[in-house]
Amino acid sequence: MSDELSLQTFTAPQRPLEPHLPFDAPEGGWTFPPTSVTLLAGEREAILIDTVPTLVDSKALADWVESTGKTLTTVFITHCHFDHYLGVATLLDRFPVTRVVATQATVRHIANERLSGAELSLYSAMFVDTLPSTVVVPEILGGDRLDLEGHDVVVVATGQSDHVDSSYVHLPELKAVIVGDIAYNDVHCALVNTDHEKRQEWISTLKEVQALRPEIVIAAHRRADAPDDSRALTDTIGYIEQADRLLNENPSAADFTKQMLTSHPTRLNASTVLFSAASLGLT
Repeated sequence: MSDELSLQTFTAPQRPLEPHLPFDAPEGGWTFPPTSVTLLAGEREAILIDTVPTLVDSKALADWVESTGKTLTTVFITHCHFDHYLGVATLLDRFPVTRVVATQATVRHIANERLSGAELSLYSAMFVDTLPSTVVVPEILGGDRLDLEGHDVVVVATGQSDHVDSSYVHLPELKAVIVGDIAYNDVHCALVNTDHEKRQEWISTLKEVQALRPEIVIAAHRRADAPDDSRALTDTIGYIEQADRLLNENPSAADFTKQMLTSHPTRLNASTVLFSAASLGLT
């Protein structure tokens, strides 16, 4: 086993959207949140956790991975949201022998998306920037480990985050977790398609990760200069708890949006709050 093990992040910036929602756009216009991916690097090889959504950012990600000088052996997808898996085809153009893997549940969801094309169609119509058009279905990861020069890279299949089936990566020797959309770090949380029960299950998932006592927590949607520490877990729990209390009071879209934006003034991407309100049927 090599002694070298490092984590590096690549962040795609907020990107403009034209969603045609029945609400006024927030200040600065409609945007998709910043999206971060993590490269686990050993002495010679590397594993990438998730990808980024747009074609221009996918090409920039491939350039960034290439610039590290490491051999990209594996891409691991944490869950089936398009911004996490859609950049795979661009990466495989650059690194054709790279293995792409995910948990059984995530593979099933992505395979269904390739058949239906529903999510790609929806977001392609919203994004100002071009999205990749090819959906690559990962292989099912056998077991719960990724191979990186003998280092212990543990994959944990879990339940609810902002998606019904999620997973995260645990690196015990670094006291680190890479959590996909389980936690958000100073970016508004997507509550799309949640209800009270799912929000409580999401909180349970966060507490499951907290029980590992990680010192490094890397969220997929994070402010680029935010500290990657355990506060991301605590703050996400607080955010979901507050949103759940408000939603149980049947607020108007305007009241819900105002309270969430006022309570979390530093969080990026106000568009996410409005998307959530629309998806939850608030008027």
